[in-house]
Amino acid sequence: MTPLEEEQNARFAALDPQLPPIAAPPVASEPLLASVGGRPAGGLLTRVVYAPASWPALWGPSEIWDLTAVPGETGAAGLAALLGVWRERLRGSGAGPDSGCTLTWPSRDDEASAVLLAHGFAPMTCLAVRPVEPPADPGPARVRVRKAEDGDAEALTELRLAEWRYTSLVGTAVRRPGARPLLHAEVVRSLRFSGLVWLAEDDGVPAGMAACALAVPTPGDSIHGRLFPGRWGYVDTLSVAPAARDGGVGRALMAAAHRTLLTHEVRGTFLFYHPANPLSPVFWHRQGYRPLWTMWIRRPAWS
Repeated sequence: MTPLEEEQNARFAALDPQLPPIAAPPVASEPLLASVGGRPAGGLLTRVVYAPASWPALWGPSEIWDLTAVPGETGAAGLAALLGVWRERLRGSGAGPDSGCTLTWPSRDDEASAVLLAHGFAPMTCLAVRPVEPPADPGPARVRVRKAEDGDAEALTELRLAEWRYTSLVGTAVRRPGARPLLHAEVVRSLRFSGLVWLAEDDGVPAGMAACALAVPTPGDSIHGRLFPGRWGYVDTLSVAPAARDGGVGRALMAAAHRTLLTHEVRGTFLFYHPANPLSPVFWHRQGYRPLWTMWIRRPAWS
C-alpha cells in the first residue's frame, strides 16, 4: 500500500467507520496525477464501453469514464485538482451524448460534494446499508406476500419493467429497445439461483415484488472496496404497482425479505437507490438504511 493510499484510508476511517479500506481498481487504468501545495493527489481513470443492447447499458451511458480518486491528505482541494486534470485529459476525446464521467465517494464527505457539484456532477445513486436488526412491524396491508415461483415470471417481469421505466425518469436508467427480454432473463435468473424473490398480491392481482440475493464483496464487482468482507444481504429490486402505492405493499414485502435475509448470518443488508427519486429516500431511510457511498455522474462526458 502506498503512502497516499494509507492517507486515504485514515481519512475515510475518520469520516465514517463503516467505510472499508480502498480496493485496487481495474488493471487497465490510466494514472492521473495532481499537486496541491506541493502535496500529491493521485487517481486512476478507467474507460468502459457497453453494447447498447447489454444489461449494463440499461442502467447508464454506454461509454463510461470512471475515476478512482486518491487525494489523500489533500482532501477536497486534491479532488478538485484531480477533476481539473481529468477534464483536460478528456477534452477533445470525442465522447458522444451517450457517455458519462463517474466517481464514487463517501456520502458523508460534504466538502467533496461541494467540489463535485461545482464541476457539473450530480448525485445519481447511493449505496445504503442497514445493520442486522429485526424488521419493523409493516403495519396493516391488504396484500398477501409469498415466495415467487417460476410461474410468476411474467408478472414479475412486468413489475420490473415498470420500475425500470420509472427509474429512467428519476435515476440512471436509460430507455433502450430490447429492455424487456433482458429484464425477463434477470427475473428467471433470480428465481432459479437466489430463490429470494417475493410477490405481493391483492385478491390474486400482482401488486408488488422484491428480489434479493446474498453477496460477498469480490474483486471486480460493484461492492468490492465498498463494503467490509463477509456475507451481505442484497436488496436488488423493490417494485410496487402504481395503483397499489401508499397501501403498505413495500413495507410488507421488505418485512418478509428482511426476515429471510437475516437468517443467513449476514453482516448487514445493502441496496442502491436514487436520491432524485421522490419515493425511495424516505422509504429506505424509514426501513433503517443510510447512505454509505454516493455515485456521482456527469453526462455527457467532458468534450
